[in-house]
Order: sequence, then C-alpha cells, then structure tokens
Amino acid sequence: MSQVAVYVDGFNLYHAINDLQQPFLKWLNLQALAKSYLSAADNLVAVVYFTAMLTWDPGKYWRHMAYIDALEATGVEVIRSKFLNDTKYCRAYDRYCKFRDEKQTDVAFAIRILSDIQRGLIERAILLTGDSDQIPLVEFLTANFPAVSVEIAAPPRRLKYARELASKATSFSEISEGRLRSCLLPRNVEDGRGRTVAVCPASYVPL
Repeated sequence: MSQVAVYVDGFNLYHAINDLQQPFLKWLNLQALAKSYLSAADNLVAVVYFTAMLTWDPGKYWRHMAYIDALEATGVEVIRSKFLNDTKYCRAYDRYCKFRDEKQTDVAFAIRILSDIQRGLIERAILLTGDSDQIPLVEFLTANFPAVSVEIAAPPRRLKYARELASKATSFSEISEGRLRSCLLPRNVEDGRGRTVAVCPASYVPL
C-alpha cells in the first residue's frame, strides 16, 4: 500500500478557479479532491493546504476564514503565511505603486514536501500547483528520491503555463472542471460532534 500526501498551493488553485467565473467551485472539498487521485492500493496520510492570510478586505477575509474552518473540520492541515506591503515601479502608471506580496508560502510548501519525503512518510507526493517556482524542488526530489512518485496536478486550464514544471515530475495532469464539480463541500460543514463550523458564503452558492 502506497502512503500518499497531497499538497495544495492555495492561491495558485484559487486564482485558476476564479478565472473559470464559477464562484461555487471555490467551496472545494480538498479531502474529496485528494481521494479522487487515489487507487485501491493507496492510503491518504495527509492533505496540506498552504495559504496567505488576506486581511485588508473584510469580505474576502471572512470568506477565506469560513473556508479554512471548513477544511480543518474535514481533516485538512492548513499552513498559514502572510502578505507584506511593498513598493514597486509600475509600468502601467509610470510611477511607483504599492503592492501586496505573498510571503513564505512557496518556501513552506517546498520545505514541508521535502521534509515528509526525507522522513520516509510518503511514497506518492501529489502537488496541486502550476507554479514554476517549484521546479527546483521537483527536480531535486525526482533526482534524489527515485522511489517516490512526484506528481503535478495543475489547476484547471493552467497546465499550458506549467509545462516545464510538469516535465520534471514523475507524472502530471490537469484538474478538470468536472472533477472540481464532483468534489464540493456541503453547504453546512459540521465537525465530528455534528456542530456546524462553517457555512458556504452566499456568493459561493450556485444560482
């Protein structure tokens, strides 16, 4: 039996889903999505979701927190990072503008996967990302841990932008809209005691 862990680049997946213009797909059950990649011979040992905490927009913040509560109630481990303010030259406006940069997520993502593999905890690592910043990680893993299957599951419609990353992996695929549709959370998410811990935001409810 293969020990499998699924690692989710939260904002990479979120922005791909957002581009689909189907908000209800954001209420995604990552446990169900992870299990959809398993065979009968696999054992899912962890689903780890990496995200940065957006705090400056109250609406987005509370939707994000509701989603995190839902994920944790279903057994997903959530690794939080942050955004930092930065000032960069903006060509569009020909001046310096303020930006918010996501910090620590990419490093946390890479370190956790490398640590789990080095400790012999898993034999399949499924990376839900299309971020080319993870190319060095995937190259290192496939070169140094040939017994471990390192798989890329690119967010929907993002595989064409992640060809180099995918080429370094043991195998790769693209998450389809149909797979997302089949892996949604219930409108009310309950904990192990039957208490409602998260409710689907109104803007995510299908019309």
